[in-house]
Amino acid sequence: MRKDLVANVSHELRTPISALRALLENLIDGVEPVERSTLETTLRQVERLGGLVEQLLELSKLESGAVPLERARIDLRPVVEQVLQESRPQAESRGVDVTLEGDPEVGLRADEHRLHQVVANLVSNAVRHSPEGGHVRVWIAGDDGRARFEVADQGPGIPAEEAERVFERFYRSDHARTATEGGSGLGLAIARWIVELHGGTIRAEPVQPHGCRMVVELPR
Repeated sequence: MRKDLVANVSHELRTPISALRALLENLIDGVEPVERSTLETTLRQVERLGGLVEQLLELSKLESGAVPLERARIDLRPVVEQVLQESRPQAESRGVDVTLEGDPEVGLRADEHRLHQVVANLVSNAVRHSPEGGHVRVWIAGDDGRARFEVADQGPGIPAEEAERVFERFYRSDHARTATEGGSGLGLAIARWIVELHGGTIRAEPVQPHGCRMVVELPR
């Protein structure tokens, strides 16, 4: 596992570093003019590097138990509604409709910031992997002492044999989790650790005729 992690981190860092190096060499050699568009491209690569490093540090802290949960009594629905509001520009740019269904109030003891992080990751993934004109359905409920929320999309879905592996660090399904679509391969790993720290579970299920449903269950 340690060898795999080192190999994966090296691979993920090498791509943006190589792109940055090529851009900077072209700027120094005068091949590429110093224009705003070129600098913006360079900035995006730096931001990708910074985001990847931050996610690695975050995952390392979660795995070591160095991040204590700040639990409080919260209502799940406002957390989800805030995420949907923040994700609206992404959804509109892709022509994806996002709806929220389920119980009007689901109370539980949880770390609101961390829970927001999980919901945001799942909604962002669902929007990114949905086709133009597609629909993302978010559903929340509370029963039997557990809070449950689901995020279902109409994308290509995740093959059954990969349903568990998508929660591994840097793992991407060839069908639905590609680097060209912006994923780092760390978001779902972080989401799983947060959910498990709360004593909950997270899993991927198929949606018919195609798509993926992420299901999270947390003790209330």
